[in-house]
Amino acid sequence: MPIENAEREKEAQRVASVRAHIQQRIIDLGETVDQRRSEATAIGRSFWDDISVNADNDDDLIETAASMAQQEHVLQGQERSYRLAQDALRKLQRVVDAPYFSRIDFRERGEQEREKIYIGLTSFIDAKTDEILIYDWRAPIASLFYDYPPGPATYRTPEMDVSGELMLKRQYIIKAGVLQDVFDTGISIGDEMLQQMLSRSADEKMHSIVTTIQREQNQIIRDDRHKVLVVQGAAGSGKTSVALQRIAYLLYKYRSTLSADNMILFSPNSLFSDYVSHVLPELGEATMQQTTFQDYLTHKLSDTGLKLEDPYDQLEFILTGTEEDPHYTARLQSIQYKTSAAFLSVIEAYGEKLKHGGLRFLDLSVGKKVLITAEELKERFYEKSSILALGERMEQLSEWMLEKLDAIQVDAQKRFYRKMVREPKYLGTEPEMKKMSKIKAHKAIGPLKEKARKLAYVDVLGMYQELYTNKELHQELALRAEQSLPALWETISAFTAEALAGGTLHYEDATPLVYLKGLVEGQLRVGTIRYCLVDEAQDYSPFHYAYLKKLFPRARFTLLGDWNQGIFTHANAHASAAEGKSEYSSISELMKEEETETIRLVKSYRSTREIVDFASSVLPGGEPIEPFSRSGESPRLR
Repeated sequence: MPIENAEREKEAQRVASVRAHIQQRIIDLGETVDQRRSEATAIGRSFWDDISVNADNDDDLIETAASMAQQEHVLQGQERSYRLAQDALRKLQRVVDAPYFSRIDFRERGEQEREKIYIGLTSFIDAKTDEILIYDWRAPIASLFYDYPPGPATYRTPEMDVSGELMLKRQYIIKAGVLQDVFDTGISIGDEMLQQMLSRSADEKMHSIVTTIQREQNQIIRDDRHKVLVVQGAAGSGKTSVALQRIAYLLYKYRSTLSADNMILFSPNSLFSDYVSHVLPELGEATMQQTTFQDYLTHKLSDTGLKLEDPYDQLEFILTGTEEDPHYTARLQSIQYKTSAAFLSVIEAYGEKLKHGGLRFLDLSVGKKVLITAEELKERFYEKSSILALGERMEQLSEWMLEKLDAIQVDAQKRFYRKMVREPKYLGTEPEMKKMSKIKAHKAIGPLKEKARKLAYVDVLGMYQELYTNKELHQELALRAEQSLPALWETISAFTAEALAGGTLHYEDATPLVYLKGLVEGQLRVGTIRYCLVDEAQDYSPFHYAYLKKLFPRARFTLLGDWNQGIFTHANAHASAAEGKSEYSSISELMKEEETETIRLVKSYRSTREIVDFASSVLPGGEPIEPFSRSGESPRLR
């Protein structure tokens, strides 16, 4: 809706006024940052000048330690104060040229006056009057802008729901501190405004994704009731933007208890990771932990010496093979079986069996001399029945090994010393010979201690290989798990065993091997992760989802994808559930969570109506896609 000139001029003056306030605050903060940096540097340089080191007796030592602790506390406080000021400065520098992008007028029920709320990327308060000039887009009241047209409206605060009337919704385009355009609208983003936003360059869009949030996207961003949130989004529906805004919102809302270190994002590729690293700071938050699933598997399997197949090489094999090739058919069956929940239950049955027998260990040797045999480790592990988990028993075994290796190292040190004493050529003093013998003993036994700490004495790869070389074992485990083997199991076993013996790990074998490794070594849980986001979730198998749930037991999950674009042949959880093919009826059952919500983003902002209509005709029966009101040339087939 057009704005009258007088009102437009008033809005332009407010933009200039707020910008001037921000510019002044930037100057003040710049001086504060310089001052605190200088103070922190000065304290660091004079750290030892203010401490009298005295080690004459225990009391003096305690006094020295207390003095050091006090000085360190002062230094840490100064550095923290500097970082906070610097962070505040950077936030204001990011928004000074476009302080806010919308305004809502809201009258709370029972009140006479309307409150004018200006919404931007970060909040800003007038230091003299304490008036909130800009509200952060993540503040509870700001949700009114995204969720309601003018009329009755309600927003949720941590304490209660607040109802009233939304009397005005206004949107701004501001560049270099100058008001370019202003609209009144009845929906969250008016078409005219959205057209301008979407026609900008990629970099500009990156900075303005918060201004284009739609109501259904806002529902995803602010959802904190469900443990598993599944987002089905058509191509160009804003899934990626929603993921990043959800991260920023959660870090803002739970800032006293949640940090970026408590969140992990599984990206589709490293290019996407770079994108995230740039966009999150633009939203005012630190970059969270992120990795690709391929990189995660590679890291977990780094000590096996295996070469992991790239998922795109697996895909190329799938797309270029033919049904006439028996090896091709067997590989397809292998992929479908090893990525299924059925195979997960077989691996878990294997873990239960290993509690009572079947663990394989490696000798610990120095050169050709075996110091602790694999048989000795096996006997020690199984010498008495235990209700403890495999990992806890491994920890006990490692402690026993370290004690034994300590004793072996002491004996080695004595032998080296006696040998030096007998050597007439050696002319060192007794303290020198003792020191040298200690170094030589540590050099010989130290690597074995490291192996004991890292559980590198457990032959997990050998146990996984046995699943394919020992037919009776796999059949027994499948029977325990109440699962059936693929029709071409003998062929699958043969080529899997051959690949593993040759140092190659097929991509479909990677997650099962990592899972078995976690079961045996007791490193299957990361309790610090509280939010896990998965992008391109349609390319994750049932085994992947079940593994992630085990890996992050305390986490809430957000799974974003377009199940129309699933490119791998494994029966992914969502699609197969929709078709009734999976033993799990839905992702919620697969993730073992009742509190699951599925939200569909059906509008595509990327393509013209003609392209969307053409794509929909190619995929009949797929998820519905609504094109944004933008037209172009019809696609032509050649």
